[in-house]
Amino acid sequence: CGPAGPTQGDDLQIEIEIPFEKAVFGAEERIRFKHLESCTTCTGSGMKPGTSRKSCATCGGNGIVIQVARTPLGNFQQQSTCPACRGAGEVVDSPCSGCAGAGRTMVNKNLMINVPAGVDTGSTLRVRREGNAGTQGGPAGDLYVTLRVARNPKFRREKTNIYSTVTVSYLDAILGTKLSVDTVDGPAELVVSPGTQPGAVLKLAGKGVPKLGAASKSVRGDHFVTVEISIPTKLGKQQKELFEQLKELSGSETTSGEKKKKGFW
Repeated sequence: CGPAGPTQGDDLQIEIEIPFEKAVFGAEERIRFKHLESCTTCTGSGMKPGTSRKSCATCGGNGIVIQVARTPLGNFQQQSTCPACRGAGEVVDSPCSGCAGAGRTMVNKNLMINVPAGVDTGSTLRVRREGNAGTQGGPAGDLYVTLRVARNPKFRREKTNIYSTVTVSYLDAILGTKLSVDTVDGPAELVVSPGTQPGAVLKLAGKGVPKLGAASKSVRGDHFVTVEISIPTKLGKQQKELFEQLKELSGSETTSGEKKKKGFW
């Protein structure tokens, strides 16, 4: 077995938080992290410029040492990594001052990454060759970026669907109306049909989250709006009279326990 050659660097993993809107539509995001890079002074060799490595005297350049153990059953050979050169088969007499002979230095890195549309909390992005640099000229590992999506005060997300609530007056619920509601695309018109009940859920088709990995961003979920109805706790004299008249016209149940007909709620 010969000396150890170049080895690939370790993979790294970091976690970042991204805004709700970036998770929906995708965007570039700047990340900051630390990783090992090849030393710029010695280009990763670990040697002082102008010097060279020497064969390890402990292992004879093989990178391993062999020990013979004598037992009642005979002699057994045991191989292990050379402790002097750590398996490299070579030693550095004059280490690089920039990295103390390690061949790598810890560096703070700023990097722009592309966040695809439709990611969610727990999604992981792979950035090739941005992990730790390898040893002896080996390739760098990869960087894995795990995402955490920030909460949005207006919207709640479940997979590709978005949920929100809107409050309408009792008159608008009875008579019906059109109103503007917030969506991730901006304001959209919501039609509230006459006689809409409290807790009714209305759908805005195609206003949800794009499906992750879809060929087109037009492949999206829906936006569901739950309707809450505001009912006044106090009525003026004229309002009360009008509702009494409406009660008589609609044939609502009276205090005497007569049979109730279908009402608004």
